[in-house]
Amino acid sequence: MRILPRLDARLACIAQQVPVCELAADIGADHGKLSCWLLLSGRVRRMIVSDISKTSREKARVLFVSYGLMEQVCLTGADGLHALRGRPQTIIIAGMGGNLLQSILLQDVCLDGARLVLSAHTELPLVRDALVERRYQILHETLVLADGRYYRVITAEPGYMTLTAKQRIMGIHVRASAGVSLEAYYRWQMQVAASWRGHRGMAYRTYLKEELNKNG
Repeated sequence: MRILPRLDARLACIAQQVPVCELAADIGADHGKLSCWLLLSGRVRRMIVSDISKTSREKARVLFVSYGLMEQVCLTGADGLHALRGRPQTIIIAGMGGNLLQSILLQDVCLDGARLVLSAHTELPLVRDALVERRYQILHETLVLADGRYYRVITAEPGYMTLTAKQRIMGIHVRASAGVSLEAYYRWQMQVAASWRGHRGMAYRTYLKEELNKNG
């Protein structure tokens, strides 16, 4: 039995949102560990693995070759959703800023009803805006703590969704993964947003206080 690559808490959370399927895509795959894990675990039979960085693609290629997986992988440097071939049932876009993730989501490429598993480091409201525009609804947003930093993993499927001003900023159907406290997350976010100026910072701190009062 082959040993699966070790995934940190963020990648492990993303992997758990991928259902068993024939074909999935990892856009911005970096080192390819997530795709490797999905293939070796049997959760996915074939993967489209995309990264515009030649260095990242080479790292991924070396990993796939070492595990004998190249026949199950389409490795490409195509930009964003333009990497898609066939009809992937799940599309993963993770490990980048919200501005970039939004621009990828809004590329004029048909998603064919695929599940989306998204994880942006910043500007999550822009990701939610893009989902609304693409007629996707958020099933849940999972909080995860990896290497001392909090991340959100957004899982979405086709459907109609509207967001209030608060939901656009704070998210919807937020849940904590094992070992993560919502209260601790909101307190951490209060520290992050302490220096934010203008209406954006004021609104965010107000919403955070409301959540702390509910969870405290």
